[in-house]
Amino acid sequence: MAAPVDESTVCSIIASVLPRASVQGGVEPSMSLQGDLGLDSVGLMSLIFVLEEQTGVDTMSCLERLIEAEYVRDVVDIVCHG
Repeated sequence: MAAPVDESTVCSIIASVLPRASVQGGVEPSMSLQGDLGLDSVGLMSLIFVLEEQTGVDTMSCLERLIEAEYVRDVVDIVCHG
């Protein structure tokens, strides 16, 4: 992992995984993954793999928590704080 993982980094990664139409205004921690960003189960799995690849965080060890995450801030908390 080259740089520390922070809220901004996680939001940027989430935005990179989602279709451009969903993130025109950017991704904010208060956004709902499914309601605001339209993240479905396939998108979630893609996000989990990209998060691990780009941050070095072992997402498989917290897979259940990531699957249950409802908001961007939930993902930020899991990735940044374990």
